[in-house]
Amino acid sequence: MGRKPKDDTLWLAQRHGQDWRDKDVLSAVAWLQSLVPSAEWAPRVAAVEARFQAAKLEWAEGRRVALFEPADAIAWYVHQALRYADPALRPDFFLPEGYRIAPLFKRIGQLRDALVGVDGGEDRAARLMTENTAQPDDGIYELLVAGAYARRGWDDMRFVPEAPGIAKRNDLMVGRPGEAWAVEIKRAGRSGYARDERLAGERMAEGAHALSRKADRSLLLLTRFREELHTLGDDYLAAKVERFLGSANIYEWDDEGGEGMVADVDWTRLHAVMSEDDIYFGSSRMVELLLGTYEPGVDFTMAGDWTPAEGRPLHADWVDHLSLVGWRSGSDEAARRKSMHFRSVVGKAALQLPGDRPGAIHVGYEGAGGNNEDGRRHELNRREMATFEPSATGLRMVYGNYFMPELVTARNESSAVTETMAWYPVGRDRTAKPLPGHLLFMDEDGLPGSHL
Repeated sequence: MGRKPKDDTLWLAQRHGQDWRDKDVLSAVAWLQSLVPSAEWAPRVAAVEARFQAAKLEWAEGRRVALFEPADAIAWYVHQALRYADPALRPDFFLPEGYRIAPLFKRIGQLRDALVGVDGGEDRAARLMTENTAQPDDGIYELLVAGAYARRGWDDMRFVPEAPGIAKRNDLMVGRPGEAWAVEIKRAGRSGYARDERLAGERMAEGAHALSRKADRSLLLLTRFREELHTLGDDYLAAKVERFLGSANIYEWDDEGGEGMVADVDWTRLHAVMSEDDIYFGSSRMVELLLGTYEPGVDFTMAGDWTPAEGRPLHADWVDHLSLVGWRSGSDEAARRKSMHFRSVVGKAALQLPGDRPGAIHVGYEGAGGNNEDGRRHELNRREMATFEPSATGLRMVYGNYFMPELVTARNESSAVTETMAWYPVGRDRTAKPLPGHLLFMDEDGLPGSHL
């Protein structure tokens, strides 16, 4: 008889080697903070810390209040970046949100010198800290794209000052001997359709969670939808759970709406690890221990009853009951609707190009869960760009920068980003310039392929 395969998920958190400092993140924080007068920044720092500490006390009592003030999200970003990078502050690092903040600040720290060398670069970074503070992701994406140009030989660069109410202007001018391009940078949030799709999934999941609570039976539900989520009704998954609760076995289905399964929770891995470690409730690590693996391309929601860890109320010391629902959207119509959003973003961005030189547009998507399937998305976006009419805008190239910060589950890994770049020529020129093969989170060019 052969040996039983080792379960690679059953690792425990290290009790040593936790005194590391991330110098790149600390460099980014120091630079960005220096761009705000201390008399203005100090009270914002105090406010975000006070809000967070008060919220922790509420979480310890089971009340999931907001951890920060949404109007000053950039102050929260800085707060969490510091708590990731500094071991003295790390006990207050909030993984469920900090995991996507840390790699952004790390890259800004790596690009700091290049960005300082861009005409208007510090002004653009300062604006990130003082204007539109509720939506810092747009400004961060602008810095990442500018850094990519600066690191790849475009030595004549300037940010174009905005002229609100007077004229629409592009974000960046880049040049080098013999070439000059106008660049517009758009970070695309989820379309209205994608947001509604996510909400429809959450409503269906909540019906499953409610039945699990009522029956006091912990369960796992995984599904891949075939139809658009909003067409299925909020009780689609609840109906599957009801059938499962009427049996003692795994329930599986395959119908027009989708396919999936419902099963009882196997506590073996989770309780084995929790006897030694505290774990964030609902984290990727907890999902991995429940399922045996974690797939970042799946949307998950989790509900349950758990005991907050002493001194660390954002962690669970023990879990007595839970329900986990994971889903993907496999609807062709849903994918088509999302690609229409891409075309709309490009159309609006093109109007900001000056038309007196070739133009490039960067569209940035931060992926999340099942809304982020590469191959089909690329094909549909390419189809949309093949029929796009640039008119007199000068648009010649559209880049799709797709990146997905990962809730890593590796024992010795604290943050990671999966990234792809797709390019869509507009017009007759089919060359992938002015920035072929680039990635935003590394200086090297990427390799062909999809990340999901």
